Amino acid sequence: MLRLAKVLTTVILWAAALPTSWGQEVTDAAGEVDRHDEILVVRPGSDTVLSLRDCVEIAWDQNDLMQAERSRRRELDGQMNQALSTGMPTLDLVGEWTRGRDPTFALDESFGGGDLPEDFPFEGLLPRPEAIPAQTFWTASADLSWTLNPLQVIGAVGAANLGIERQELAIAGASYEIAESAINAYYGIILTAEVVAAREAEVANQLEFLEITKLRYELGMATMQDTLQAAVRVANLMPQLRRARQEVTNAGSRLNAVMGRDPKEPLTITKETRIETDPIDRDRALALALQRPDVGQVELYVGMLGRSRQAQRAEMRPYLTMFGSYGFVGRTLETLTDRGHDSWRAAITLTVPLFDGMFTRGQVQQTEASIQRTKHELSGLKRQVEVEVLDLLNSLDTARENYRAARLNLVRSEDLVEQMTMMYRLGKTDYLSTLVAEANRSDARENLLQAAYEVLTLTASLKRAIGRSPLEPLIAIEGLVQGVN
Repeated sequence: MLRLAKVLTTVILWAAALPTSWGQEVTDAAGEVDRHDEILVVRPGSDTVLSLRDCVEIAWDQNDLMQAERSRRRELDGQMNQALSTGMPTLDLVGEWTRGRDPTFALDESFGGGDLPEDFPFEGLLPRPEAIPAQTFWTASADLSWTLNPLQVIGAVGAANLGIERQELAIAGASYEIAESAINAYYGIILTAEVVAAREAEVANQLEFLEITKLRYELGMATMQDTLQAAVRVANLMPQLRRARQEVTNAGSRLNAVMGRDPKEPLTITKETRIETDPIDRDRALALALQRPDVGQVELYVGMLGRSRQAQRAEMRPYLTMFGSYGFVGRTLETLTDRGHDSWRAAITLTVPLFDGMFTRGQVQQTEASIQRTKHELSGLKRQVEVEVLDLLNSLDTARENYRAARLNLVRSEDLVEQMTMMYRLGKTDYLSTLVAEANRSDARENLLQAAYEVLTLTASLKRAIGRSPLEPLIAIEGLVQGVN
């Protein structure tokens, strides 16, 4: 009896510490409808309440992967300017100061240099080498240079354009993946919060059974073992409840990380769940999947390689080089622009490459092999995409069936618990049968929560897999829902 009293005292203390919400029935546990008015404090301290869309938009704006993809897009802007530069002239302003001594002409016999006879009549007209002084010159000029290879320019600019288009698809694909991750994390919080509520309800029900068992024990309708079993059942539920509460906090940290925030940052969200059960046209889903961003990126990459091949071949095509220079020369800065000190030069050169040691041919061969390899990779990627979408469609169908069955099973288990509780009050059944009914209801509730979570996350994954935003309703995707144009 003393042991029983200690157990009952502990249970009563637990009951006094329970929140007032414990024991309330969890209706709409899986979120069959939208619930924008319910607030869930995940990590205390935040005055801002985030909706599902808010979480996704923050992730789009702050997630590290998105930041990296946007930075890569800016890199491609630089590559486009480099491609354009292959067809643009260059203009340089050049200033030069030189000082030197060059006696070479005085040493050349053509100008009377070298060993001259002592009686040479024109001695003195040309200075001797040792008499030539150092000289200083200042020059300033504007130099224009332009190498024009049209095929090379077209190939380089075309490849850069395709690279930018490819990166735009990469950004779109990353946004879908990040949205999927944010949605999964968001629904993960709601799932864990609902598990906490279910645990609370289960504890409250078990406390009620304990009180009934104590009353029946006092009336001589139950044994001490029944009372102890009821108390132990409550005690066994407490670790599960503590783990469920901790998982809510952990789920909040995961969502914060997806949103590019400190995992420890305070977080409060609304409870929004929408389970979409619209029938999906499989053929349309597969067709959309083959147009999704990652497939488009590979297709554009094939085009980029083709443009690169064109630019490589242009290296062995005739091209023009134009050069022009205009400037001034003087012995001092003051005389630099004097009359007659201007100088200019213009040249046009036509180059016809004949042989480069087979370097260009090797480049072209390598690029052509890359094109063939990428085409095979594209074909394999399309097959993988189809397998992924078919797997998601099958999994989603199963999850929807499980969800419908779990809803029906929960209703039945609730009715059974209600009946067994009444019979237990009246002494028409034993505690073990009542406990089994309660355990079955707990399992049914958790099955419903898990089934709802699977439907929600698989729906988001399917939207991403067919190249659409996970925030977009199924019915809004043209031709995807059967019977809707």
